[in-house]
Formats: sequence, C-alpha cells, structure tokens
Amino acid sequence: MRLSLGIALLLTVLPCTRAPAQTVYTHGRQLTGAVAEGVDERLQPFYHGVASGDPLEDRVVIWTRVTPDESGEGDIEVDWKVATDPQLENIVREGTYTTSDDRDYTVKVDVDGLTEGTTYYYGFRALDRNSLTGRTKTTPTADAADHLKFGVVSCSNYQAGYFNAYARLAERNDLDAVIHLGDYIYEYANFVYGNSEVWNERTVAPDREIVSLFDYRTRYGTYRLDADLRRLHQQHPIIAVWDDHESANDSYADGASNHQGGGEGSWEERKDRSRQAYFEWMPIRDTGNRSIYRKVSYGNIADLIMLDTRLEGRDQQILDVTDPALYAADRTILGSTQKAWLRDQLMNSSARWKLVGSQVMFSEFNVGWSGPLVGQTYEFVESGFLDIWDGYPAERRQLTDFITGEAIDNVVLLTGDFHISLAFEVADPPNELSFREVDGLGRVPVYTPTAYDPETGVGAVAVEFGTPSISAANFDENAFLPLALSLQAQINRPLRPNDTLDLGNPNPHMKYADLIQHGYYLLDVSEQAVQADYYYSPILEPSTEESYGAGFTSAVGSHRLERTATAASPKARQDTPAPADPPGLTSTTREPSDLTVLSLSPNPTTGPINLNYALRAPGRVAVSLVDASGRYVRQLRQMQQGAGLYTLVANLDDLAAGTYFLRIVTPGGATLLPFVRR
Repeated sequence: MRLSLGIALLLTVLPCTRAPAQTVYTHGRQLTGAVAEGVDERLQPFYHGVASGDPLEDRVVIWTRVTPDESGEGDIEVDWKVATDPQLENIVREGTYTTSDDRDYTVKVDVDGLTEGTTYYYGFRALDRNSLTGRTKTTPTADAADHLKFGVVSCSNYQAGYFNAYARLAERNDLDAVIHLGDYIYEYANFVYGNSEVWNERTVAPDREIVSLFDYRTRYGTYRLDADLRRLHQQHPIIAVWDDHESANDSYADGASNHQGGGEGSWEERKDRSRQAYFEWMPIRDTGNRSIYRKVSYGNIADLIMLDTRLEGRDQQILDVTDPALYAADRTILGSTQKAWLRDQLMNSSARWKLVGSQVMFSEFNVGWSGPLVGQTYEFVESGFLDIWDGYPAERRQLTDFITGEAIDNVVLLTGDFHISLAFEVADPPNELSFREVDGLGRVPVYTPTAYDPETGVGAVAVEFGTPSISAANFDENAFLPLALSLQAQINRPLRPNDTLDLGNPNPHMKYADLIQHGYYLLDVSEQAVQADYYYSPILEPSTEESYGAGFTSAVGSHRLERTATAASPKARQDTPAPADPPGLTSTTREPSDLTVLSLSPNPTTGPINLNYALRAPGRVAVSLVDASGRYVRQLRQMQQGAGLYTLVANLDDLAAGTYFLRIVTPGGATLLPFVRR
C-alpha cells in the first residue's frame, strides 16, 4: 500500500491541535556524493551475500547468488556445507548445487537431516572462492521451547532511506527468526516514491518501474547489495511473505492500481514474473505452485501462521464506504481456500500462542471523524483507507466470530504495510457508529461503546501489533510533522470539538500509535505472555543510533494489552555471530576494478539481452555490440556515469542467431561479455 493518498486526504482535513512533546528523529540532512553501495570485492562472486529461511525442526532453506565471471559460462557448480561451528569445521551436511541463468544464478537448498532447536552455520564455494558464512537456526520440538524472540519488520523502500533498523537486528544474537510482513522491495522507478533528501544516494536498478522478469530480478539484486540487509540475512533466518510492492502497488488477485495494460502487458504475466523472482531471490521453501501462506511451528509454545492477503484470493479494493458492495458477505481478502485453511490452523493448533502474520492491518482504523470538523465529509476521509481489512469487513467479522465461537484463545496478529507503529486489542466492533447534526459542524460521527470494554479488555478476542516501516514514508513524511503529531495525539482519545460536546473515542481499542518513527519491534514469546517492544532508528544517513519506543504485553488468556516500563529480557542463550569475512580471505585479495557485472540475461536469448552492472567510481562508459569474429556491430551506450548501479536493455531483433559479445569500456579497462542469440 502506498500511503500518500490516504494520508493526504486525512491530514488536509485534520485540525492542528497541540501535540505532546516527543523526541523524534529529524529528516533534514542533505547528503551528497553517490556510491555504488554494497558491491564489495571481498565477497566476489557472492556479492549478494547469503540467507536462510523457513526453518523447521529438521531442515532449513539456505540461499546465495553467484555472479558469473566474464567468461559467461553456463552452468555453475556450487558447493555448500552446514556445520555446528562458525569456522565450518564440524560439518553435518554438505552437497553440490548446479545453478544457471535459468534461475538468475541463485542457489537455494532445502537442507534436511538437522537437529531440532540448534544453531547452525553454513557457506558456499564457487569459482574458487568462498561466500560469507551464514548463521541459522532450526525450530524446537514440542516440549523443548519456553522462550522465543522474533524481529518483526516490513516496508523497506531503498529510495526512502538507509536500512539502519536491519543492521540493529543483525547485531542481536538471541533471535529465533526475523518475520518479514512484505514490501521487501518497491517497484517504482527512481525518484518516484522515496525521500528527495536521500534518493540520489540510493538509486535503484533498473531506473524504470519494474515489469519484466529481468526488472524484478535486478531490483532484488539492488536491495541485496545493501550492506545492512545483507548482514541481516547473514545472521538470522527469515520467514517472509510478499505484500503489494513485490508486484505492484495495491495489488489483488486479478490486478493492481499500479498496473496499466498496454505498455505493461498482461497482469497475470506480470504477477507470475514477480512471483518467480521472489521465489528465486528469497529463502522461502518452494511449494510448486508459488503460494506463500504456510505454518511454522515452534514447539508447544507458538504456531506462526503466515497469510497472503494480496495475490492469493483478494477481491479488488472498493474505495467508497457508501458502496453497498463493500459490505457483501462473500467479499474476500483471503479467498475461500486460504480462509478454510486459516480456520483449520486456528482450530486445530495445540500451541499456546497462535501468531498470525497478515500483510495488512486487521483491526478497525477509524479516521472519518476528522473530516466534518473542517468541512469535509466523514465518507471522503474514511474511503481513503480501505486497502486494509477495513475494506473487507464481512470477512473480518466472520473470522472474529469464528475465534469467539470456537473459544480460540491467545491469537496474536502481526501486521505491516501501514508504515506506523500500532497496538490493538482486537474487538469487532470496538464501538458503534452513528451520526448527528451539530450546529456549526453539520453532520458528524458519534462513537458509542459496545460490549467491548477498553478499560478491562473484556470483549476483545485477540491482540494485534503493527510494525513500523524500515524506511518507507510514514505520516509525517507524506504530509507535515505537526499535523502528524496532532493526529497521533487525538486518534485514540475522545473527540471533544467544544466544551460541551463529546463524540466518543473513535479508536478505544488502539492502545498505542506512533505515526512518525521508523524501525521494528521485537516479539518476545513465553508460556505466560507475549510482549512487543518497539525500537526506532533514523533513516537519512548510516547510523548506529537506536531508541526504545514502547513495550506492550498480553498475558495468556487475557486478550488485553498493558504497557510495560521496560523491554523484555534477552534470552539466556546468546549465539555466536557469523564472522564478518568469508573464510580464507587474506590481505592479498585483489584491488577492486571500477566495474562489476552483476548479470547478463537471459543467456542464451531469443529476445533482448539485459545487462546489470555497478560502477565503483565515476567515469565515461562505452558499451558496444561485437560479433563472434570481433567486428563492431553498433554502439549501445556512450556516456559519463557516476558511481552506482545501472541497467541496459539491448534489442537484438535484427541479429542472426550466433555468438556475440558486449564490450564494456571504462577508465579501468575493457571487458568482453559473451552471449548467444537464438
């Protein structure tokens, strides 16, 4: 979800009330001097690092990518091994994986035969070089878990700022996994959706909106060259789902608001390409049908139930609260098959806690009250926020009724997408809405209590923790800081437009709201309680700063949130981090060149050829097409370029079948890249 439209609607009609004092990270530093971030020659040919994910009791997925050398060889043999020590000496599993251009030279191995609840280290070797060593962890058996800790993240927009929050998570040594709720990448062209104070430092490749398979692959490559994200993946397994920006903004099963036919082709084809790239580049277990909803069990203490509220079965958004179709009983965000699966997982779980990962906010988010106060309608503002579960109210009520009817306790919703920190007691409904005429204000909403009691939590059926964005724009960046602070101060308090009128609390179930900070939360899970601790980082420069925002805990069986004075304690066991350098790296490593070729694909090709490269220093770049006899065919690029990431798409329709070369000349020398035209 791209928040700028809804926030603009809301904040343009919000009265500027006085906000309480608060320490916030400022957004005023102008940066200069572009860099080719993350193309670290120490890591050649594993520039994109290593990753692991989807742990089970006896297995875990490990991942890397090999950047082919200038020989342009086809298949590449990659050795892998898993050990119990960071030096990779006590090897428990090993093998060889063959990768090729067909899968963008990514490597993904589902390593089985492992021991439950164990920390492992893993690495790869190809082209006579070693990868970074990664650290991962299997899940515990039913009777062996009493304390879990997860990092929960979403919404990392490369052009909006630095991924400092990822770096802080990478430094932790007691996480069982990182849960990523989506918007891992963003699909936009350079300088479309980000922060103008930093986006010249954080250019993405390709520089256009991503549509083709090459585009999606290259964008993942850009993100995985980020040093902070690379460290996060190196140190922790990840359990991830996509949201909309991994395909296109506000996507649903049959389309997306940011997909236009004609020039962007078929939505089904674009969706399939986005899913293929996701399964190639993410350490997610292959399912055959590229579905992402699944369960990961952590003994008797927690089942992690991950949903797909985007591509699996979602109906198109209806952005009008006056449209009767919005409230249809058969309207779905999950699809019938996934909804039946979710009910089965909830009803038959034997775990103490049912942790449900949903890309988008589940609880009611009531903001229409701000409209009538300054001459807009309730409906105008409320309709700007219907990409979340508010846009599928009947299905939400079906799920809350199911949880109540089956007496399912200890459901915790983990949600992202909204770029702000939120904590809810899930009550459906949290209040009743009516309208009245008020002199000077006209027709205004009135919120009256229901069976839900916000003081005791009675009437709530679950709790929900919404994660802030890693870097994507939140309310102050989409509008104006004082207005965002005013909204933050009023959003879950009684509305009193004058001394005699009380319109009620629009969001009594909302126990915490921070609309302006970036970061993550740690989810601490024990047999007695769950606790979410919110941490915040700046985004406009690389930084080691971090502040503790707030903590909220829910006792077993309570469905209630209470604010805590301190963060949850670290786990007793602190694992040894994976080393910073690849094994065998010495001071004799060659000096870096000014050019790194990241991909040339598809190879062989029946259509265009796509080049992705990085420049480490500014200089004049010339790219030409040469045939197998060495004869010049044509110039493809000749221009001055700064340090950064670049793509080039060469149309080959006029070429006969055969072997050709791209010749790239930079101040550092010339490189020949062979490819086959079929």
